[in-house]
Amino acid sequence: MRKVFIFEFILAAHVVFCILIEMQSIIFPIQQKLVDLDNVGPVKKNTHANHNSYFDLFGFFGLCIWLLLKYFFEGFRFNSILIMAAYTFFFFDRALQFADKILCQVSAVLTILYIWTLISYPVYEFPKSTGKYRTCYKSIKLNDSYQTDTSVYYPCQDNKQEDIKYKWLPNNKFSKLIYELSILSTKWAPSEWIFDIGLSFLNFINFTASIEQPLINKELDVIIFSHGFSQHRNAYTTLCQQLASEGYVVFSLQHYELVYPWDIKGTKIYNTGNYPEIIEKYQKIRSSHLEWRTEQIQQLIDNLKSNKIKDVFYDFKPLSINLIGHSFGGASVLRVAQEINVNSVIAYDPWLFPFNQEQMHKQVKCRTLILSKDKNRIKQEWFDPKLLKEFLDFNTQIEHYKIKGLDHAYPVDLTYFIAAEMVLIGELRTDENLFKINNLISSLTIKFMQQKLFSIEENKQFC
Repeated sequence: MRKVFIFEFILAAHVVFCILIEMQSIIFPIQQKLVDLDNVGPVKKNTHANHNSYFDLFGFFGLCIWLLLKYFFEGFRFNSILIMAAYTFFFFDRALQFADKILCQVSAVLTILYIWTLISYPVYEFPKSTGKYRTCYKSIKLNDSYQTDTSVYYPCQDNKQEDIKYKWLPNNKFSKLIYELSILSTKWAPSEWIFDIGLSFLNFINFTASIEQPLINKELDVIIFSHGFSQHRNAYTTLCQQLASEGYVVFSLQHYELVYPWDIKGTKIYNTGNYPEIIEKYQKIRSSHLEWRTEQIQQLIDNLKSNKIKDVFYDFKPLSINLIGHSFGGASVLRVAQEINVNSVIAYDPWLFPFNQEQMHKQVKCRTLILSKDKNRIKQEWFDPKLLKEFLDFNTQIEHYKIKGLDHAYPVDLTYFIAAEMVLIGELRTDENLFKINNLISSLTIKFMQQKLFSIEENKQFC
């Protein structure tokens, strides 16, 4: 992911050097200059201006080359905006010639921040699966009423075949979804182009899986995975590949609800004290989206039971059908479990806001596990912890555990890719326990489906 890392340091060092030269009169008021450019070289007339022109030319072309390299080979992160702004302020200062060099000072601060992010921002890759099977991946379109795009992760035969790369983002709309979520959920959000730049590096992220091979067996356990709000079918690849390496066939569905309810444009949900009628209207919108999601899951269950996926796996029979979901996906699988009896259901911090009163009081029909965060970060009208408590009061048979240090963002892959940014905006409390918490989630998931007891060490992680 960091293909132009050295060039970025050179570019930042150039800005720092130019700023020091430009601010000599302020840094050394008694005229003891850091570099006496007037005495460099055989020609002394206008040498200072000539050298400044060379520095400007180097900086301009360096910035252009960096932009091209980032655009074509790596993509930008949010910290890229810092160095762009630093160059902009520096060139404006040179053009306007402010006596106090205020824009130069701003440029210096931005450059230092950029260098700090280069050093301190961790860059993670997809963790290797630890199960005993090789995993394959295929992208399919289900023959249901939604023509659902689906990612399938499955254990395959190991014929010493090569792994190949697959794009993590199934389309280029993800930054727009995050932008719309920000409009919906915050009092202020930056322009959409900020998200397009800051998240463009996600377009270059790939995960590896084996080239297509036969299943290890014609009879295997199946997992249907439902992603969270504003996410996508590949957003949980780390978890899905881990489950596949343990012998499960994982169908990760793409849901199609709009992130922003444009019919009530201007509505803000988080921390804005919305009137009850606005919250009620928003709940009805998400409730209709919940029904779409459950229909997608139910239709796939029907197709699996009636063996209508021969075009995906010929003559395949599921030994069991298990449902897993996160956030809105957690609510989706719980809603399905109220109508259909499957082998097991696991919900990660389910978002129960879309449930109506009748659904809140309805019991699930199968073994169910809910893993939730230990505390809410901020007051959220649409993420009231009382909803989960009310649901559990009518479903006392459900196993529920609060995990220490668990934030709502887990176990989405973004916790690996932009951990520092997620800590900065409050989506994660810390980036020090990423692997520990994600590994705990996958371990608890597998043991629950296999009806095994959790270890003593795992029980210590519960509140």
